[in-house]
Amino acid sequence: MPNPPPPSRSAGFGLKRVSSGVLGYASGLPLLLVGSTFAFWLRESGVSVQVIGLLSWASIAYSLKFLIAPAMDAYSLGPLGRALGRRRAWIFAAQVCVAAGLAAMAFGDPAANLALAAIGCFATAAASATQDAAVDGWRVEAAGPDEQGLLVAAYQLGYRLAMLTAGAGALYLATDLGWIGAYGGMAAIMALVAALTLTIIPATDRDAARPEPTSAGSALAAPVRDLFALVAATPLTTLALIGLYRVPDQLANVMSSPLYKDLGFTNVEIANVTKIFGVALGIAGAFLGGFLLKSFSVRTVLIMGIVASATTNLFYTALSAAGHSVAMLTATISFDNVASAVAGTALIAFMSKLAASEFSATRYAVLSSIYALPGHLLAGGSGFGVAAVGYGPYFVITFLTGLPALLLCLWLPRESRASTKAAAEAAS
Repeated sequence: MPNPPPPSRSAGFGLKRVSSGVLGYASGLPLLLVGSTFAFWLRESGVSVQVIGLLSWASIAYSLKFLIAPAMDAYSLGPLGRALGRRRAWIFAAQVCVAAGLAAMAFGDPAANLALAAIGCFATAAASATQDAAVDGWRVEAAGPDEQGLLVAAYQLGYRLAMLTAGAGALYLATDLGWIGAYGGMAAIMALVAALTLTIIPATDRDAARPEPTSAGSALAAPVRDLFALVAATPLTTLALIGLYRVPDQLANVMSSPLYKDLGFTNVEIANVTKIFGVALGIAGAFLGGFLLKSFSVRTVLIMGIVASATTNLFYTALSAAGHSVAMLTATISFDNVASAVAGTALIAFMSKLAASEFSATRYAVLSSIYALPGHLLAGGSGFGVAAVGYGPYFVITFLTGLPALLLCLWLPRESRASTKAAAEAAS
């Protein structure tokens, strides 16, 4: 009798790969709509760079996922959870809230009702962060360690396609239908994705095996203990590295959209260069990051990533001096997307080594919160920095913020070849 096919090639795993891609799309869609795409709309509506910087604090929600993750590891949302499974119930509920938040943003034109647009933005970010934590838990539980690389690859492909939709797609729609039509269309897409969650996303095996807790204390005690064990076992320098690694990118991203608008680039030019061309290079950069991880240690690729991603900010300084130059914009976006993708892939591999646990949603949420929070907090003052010194000097300062992360990367111990190979498989 022939041997059965390996799990990664089974029909059931094929559905999980498709599901991981769909969930990656769902996670990626809101990110730009509360970030750079929203900043385009704000600047076009005459909102100051100071206010745009402050509204970037909506992204802090992505740094607070750890607050909701223990509840996700414990509770199934009552009848909804019994019908869909714990992970799917949380994912579906969050997606419905994201769609509602985007609809509120659509009707909150910043030029006429900035307060409603801001409330919709913060609500969408909170729901999106909740969805991300639930999706992270689903992905880790949906397959064994030997199959995680394929799920992550499908997730990242879906994520990149969603950024293409929320970036270039929204800008094209805004050109033809206005921003209200663009955000209304994005809300409709998110509602469709929620419907797909009901129909094709499978429940995880662990959902069926895990009983409901008898009390809130018993529900939260185990994941919280696991969280403290993670923090206690991880050196402070490692946690600091995770927290500081993406700061140059985060500080640059908040002010890049206002820069494009102030230099006179049209929505179509921005969409073509920064979204379509940029997303394609981002996908190529992710593959490059995976190749580098197979060839070098995680430590080495982390060093490459922080040097490249910080250097990108000097391209923005050059762009601010060049003015309305599509050639310089293309060069900046080319370097930025490849460098950012390599850095992001290296950081995912680094965090993946720390996140494996029975309480995967809690662990990964905490690590991703640590990586996101410092940059998002600092980004709130980015508009005041630009107003004080101008775009050129501001991006030079953001380049220098990569130095602490570089020093912490150099501080990391060298890894064995076995650990390097495992990390590459986790990030591929």
